Amino acid sequence: MSRTKSVLLAAVLTVTLGPATIGTSPAGADTVVAPFTLQVGSTMPALPGRAVALAAGPGGTIAAAHTAGVAVWDAGRWTQVIGGAAYKVAWRGDMLVALTAKGLLTARRDGGGGWRASSERLPQGVDAATALLAGGPDVVLVQGETLYRQRSGRAWKRERLPGTAVALARAKAGTLTAATTGGLFEQRDGAWKPVTLDGGWSSATITHLAYDSKDRLWFAGAQGIGVRDGKWKLYDPSSGLPLLGFTALAPGADGDVWLGTSRGAIRFDGANWEYRQGRRWLPDDAVSAIAVDGKANAYFGTAGAVGLIEARRTTLEQKADIYEQAIDARHKRTQYGFVEGVDLERPGDLSSYKQGDSDNDGLWTSMYGAAEAFRFAASKDPRARENARKVFEALKFLGDVTQGGTHPAPPGFIARTIRSTADPDPNLNDSPERDKEKQKGDAYWKISPKRWPTSADGKWYWKSDTSSDELVGHYFFNALYYDLVAKDGAEKEEVASVITRITDHLLDHDLFLVDHDGKPTRWGFFNPRELNGNPWRREERGLNSQITMTFLTIAGHVSGDGKYAAAKKKLIDEHGYEMNTLSPKVTPGVGGGNQSDDEMAFMNYYHLLKYEDEPALKRSWARSLYDYWQLEQYELNPFFNFVAGVHLKGATWTDAYGPVELDPTGPWLAQSVDTLKRFPINLINWKQTNTGRLDVVNLGRHIRPDADPARLGLLRGGTVLPVDERTFGHWNHDPYSLDQGGSGNKEYDGTSYLLPYWMGRHHDFITEK
Repeated sequence: MSRTKSVLLAAVLTVTLGPATIGTSPAGADTVVAPFTLQVGSTMPALPGRAVALAAGPGGTIAAAHTAGVAVWDAGRWTQVIGGAAYKVAWRGDMLVALTAKGLLTARRDGGGGWRASSERLPQGVDAATALLAGGPDVVLVQGETLYRQRSGRAWKRERLPGTAVALARAKAGTLTAATTGGLFEQRDGAWKPVTLDGGWSSATITHLAYDSKDRLWFAGAQGIGVRDGKWKLYDPSSGLPLLGFTALAPGADGDVWLGTSRGAIRFDGANWEYRQGRRWLPDDAVSAIAVDGKANAYFGTAGAVGLIEARRTTLEQKADIYEQAIDARHKRTQYGFVEGVDLERPGDLSSYKQGDSDNDGLWTSMYGAAEAFRFAASKDPRARENARKVFEALKFLGDVTQGGTHPAPPGFIARTIRSTADPDPNLNDSPERDKEKQKGDAYWKISPKRWPTSADGKWYWKSDTSSDELVGHYFFNALYYDLVAKDGAEKEEVASVITRITDHLLDHDLFLVDHDGKPTRWGFFNPRELNGNPWRREERGLNSQITMTFLTIAGHVSGDGKYAAAKKKLIDEHGYEMNTLSPKVTPGVGGGNQSDDEMAFMNYYHLLKYEDEPALKRSWARSLYDYWQLEQYELNPFFNFVAGVHLKGATWTDAYGPVELDPTGPWLAQSVDTLKRFPINLINWKQTNTGRLDVVNLGRHIRPDADPARLGLLRGGTVLPVDERTFGHWNHDPYSLDQGGSGNKEYDGTSYLLPYWMGRHHDFITEK
């Protein structure tokens, strides 16, 4: 639907409004979240050589065959068992068995923390570098079409296979299965019996075999993977398999399997796929071997080092505590505690970092403060109240610092951010000359005579040309603080005065945000002549109208002053701001638009609907949110989903054809909880590369005419990639972008988790055992 059509449709629906019921709490919609398993990737201490095979042994022990011998991981360290090249490794109970350049190695613990090892020659014709090995009650080797079996040190016995073997696996019951050039065969009653796959799949293309913890047979091959669970269940990219071209297959701890590829690892539990790629998860993407211990910790031999993806039992609240600790330790800048990511001096190393300001310090700190406000409301934790108060003071200071000094701004103007005057002068870089160059490629870029004025006390540079993003953040947080945190009438009045001084600035300046130079900022325009009359502003018309409605509604709520409602009514009656707000998202279609605008819009909806007293307007705002959320629901964004859940539960709309229920439908609540569960602990900006995945449907250029469609996509199931397969710092990132992240030189803060989590707790979407 084009923008014009959507606005016209909205106008028709406005005429036929009927009664609506907007719920303020999602009664009956909560989800009880039990402790769950969180995956955390890391790189293990170095081996003497590169791991080529791994095997899980008793008590969580991991054996590694590597290019310089055999080693065992136990009690937090590697112990070298034998030197020389090794190729395969397996276990016979507590005995380690390996194929090495010295022959067949067997080793047991010596009781003193070491290993007692011995080697024997391999049968004639067996090449340790290419033979297959299976552990169990006896030792089984396969070379070509010959199987060799040895029981308790006795002589090797030979058996003929029905083809050249490429993979071998043994069930707990002892059954051997071999994938050969002639197909898949299982040994029963001393004979090799062919195993037929369903669905026309060829068993001759199988490359890897494994029995899982439930003793079900799995295979991986050129067409995909399969499991025999009574009957064969087959999975290819159309089923959600991210990649083909397997290099390893290993059983997990609970009926799941791990797959290795040259582009990372894949976990599958029969229903859910998890793709693990990049340094967040692995030392290197080229996976050569996998082993999983009894606690579901997965170990990966890669071209770089051995990686570990730990299966850590946790709760959502315990995760929140981890993010809180990281923010307190590294992410609060200046005495005011502005919250933002940090730059790392060495990739991936959190021990040495550098803080810095950003254009959106006010916005990001507001969202952190909002999380703390919801946290206090949900938990009554005094630390949350202390954090929220600190944010209130920081944001208030962004309004105080602009008054007086070298270039005083009009009252109510807020700075983007601050920087100490003890630091180098930022005006040397952000100069009028630079602005002129920027304007050559961006006609709306503002040339500022002083982008960083100095405060009245001479202690701070403050950044001017403040954007609408910053304003939205301030209003969102301050309204939450007013409702949920302010302890008494005096503190509420303090908050209200901060809100109204910004709002009065806008009213006094004809709905422009006017800078110290007496001119509007680049994005600070909310005036109807500008929004409705300037064709170059039409992309901002809907959103900025919604912003204006929200600001005036909040100011009226906290102050009780009727002038804000009067200004709002005039904009609606004379300038169509209600109709404009019905369609705040300019670009129609899934995957379109500007995610920063989306983030602002949903922050606005929260209080616009909460505070609206006029029933007809509340119905209009609800319909606007409903239409917007129809485009956003595929983004797996719990913040957006919870805003919709709070205000659309029980809502209805009446058009020419009768009542329309606006309740959010579909699995949005389960998806929101899943996003929170999967939200990664490691927030370093490691590169995540998803281009070329076979489970992704690329978006066409009709969504983003200027974009490469190969780098934008959705999963075949219709959603964006899960949160732990993306890399981002804030919810304004592009979730349709397949390749994200960088070189590991930045750590994001955890506000993007904390805000929806505590919001979900406050509104009873989430309860925890």
